Amino acid sequence: MSELMSVRDNHADRARRADRKNVGPTRQDLEMIDRTRAARDLLSSKWKVDLLYLLARGVHRYSRLYDNLRGASKKMLTDSLRGLERDGFVERNVYAEVPVRVEYSLTALGWSATELLMALADWADDHLADVERARLRYRNGSVFGNVGPADFAAEAA
Repeated sequence: MSELMSVRDNHADRARRADRKNVGPTRQDLEMIDRTRAARDLLSSKWKVDLLYLLARGVHRYSRLYDNLRGASKKMLTDSLRGLERDGFVERNVYAEVPVRVEYSLTALGWSATELLMALADWADDHLADVERARLRYRNGSVFGNVGPADFAAEAA
């Protein structure tokens, strides 16, 4: 968060640099991009975000998670849970009962990632309508006048 605040604090400096032509990214920019990409890659699997949301509702057994993930195969669920466990987001508890009971829950790291996902969902609530309007404007005419994306293909041919 402090990194984000320092980026905001440097807004005026970035604006001045943006006025110059051919200004490349700074070392800090590249490092921030790398960290963001690494964090995004942790949750890039199709089912990991869904699993974090489900586990935020409480401790779940494998079968309950499987029942709630429509379209996920057992192999994909297992792989996603193992990846989340490996990365420290999920804890797997095995109980010595007959039959064996296995439960999954979020770790502190998993909860912190869930907070980020909820912030992203809030952003989506606030801005997805804006994105749809922008897409509609793009389809109806681009920034280059009334030339749409299909017109570029016709011109290139």
